[in-house]
Amino acid sequence: MSEANVRERSRHSGTIQRATPPSRSAGATHPGYKREQNEDALWSDEERGIWVVADGLGGHQAGEIASMTVIEEVQRSAATDRHYERALQRAHALLLGDEQNTANMGSTAVILAEDGAYFHLYWVGDSRAYVFTPDDGGGGQLKQLTIDHSYVQMLVDSGAINPQEAANHPNRHVITRCIGGSTNPQLEIDRVSALWEPGQRLLLCSDGLSAEVPAEEICRILAENPDNRRAVDLLIAAALDAGGKDNITVQVVEAPDQPADSRDWPFGSSRKSEGSRSSLLPGGTMTLALTAVILLVVIASLTAWLLDSF
Repeated sequence: MSEANVRERSRHSGTIQRATPPSRSAGATHPGYKREQNEDALWSDEERGIWVVADGLGGHQAGEIASMTVIEEVQRSAATDRHYERALQRAHALLLGDEQNTANMGSTAVILAEDGAYFHLYWVGDSRAYVFTPDDGGGGQLKQLTIDHSYVQMLVDSGAINPQEAANHPNRHVITRCIGGSTNPQLEIDRVSALWEPGQRLLLCSDGLSAEVPAEEICRILAENPDNRRAVDLLIAAALDAGGKDNITVQVVEAPDQPADSRDWPFGSSRKSEGSRSSLLPGGTMTLALTAVILLVVIASLTAWLLDSF
């Protein structure tokens, strides 16, 4: 694998496009070798704790419009209410109502939003999020957190094919859900929430990476390259070495410095409304609350005893 592939000037207009230089994360997109246009889009704001990857559908211009519509609505929510499910719903409505829209104009999306020591993922389509957890031996484990909304995933879920067969299935790029792209006014958005663990990194990507580079290779690159910028460059280089048949977009995000809560919150998808919040409180908050309750009980008992004494 050669990093020169990332910087190579090809027949496409421009080369790799990078997100604003950050401190805890890095992101970049590349058109690949086969597509005339880059219909992928990415955006991040570390201060607000938000990262997004969108993969447009519909060919020249249509896909670019769709992915940028998603980005713009996420940006609007980041600056106001932070209701990212609503942002995707607004993007869906805008694309369905766009005069330029056709039945195949749409976008996938995966959003990472931080909330203290927690993170939330929202996604539609086959753009993915993975979590990489390092181990003491210099390696680590890579776990896919999102579940593709795709025809092939439906076959896997039904038992018709296994994951190995899915990786090479001729219809692996056919998605069953996207933002816009249909006359269905309802958009179903999946969500997963979890606690950051120290040392973890999250990877957001379009299928230009996940469909071309095996998970084992992605894991190896992340394990061997703790620098986020270098990891992003090498992941894109790996997708280009595999043929660069699609647009490639990657974001890598480190866990925040603050330690995660000591309790285990297992990964699992849900479809909560954006406004809902878990009843779990951070450990420190629970301890303070319990102490306050005990104190009130003691004071009440003491008051009752004093009144009885007089």
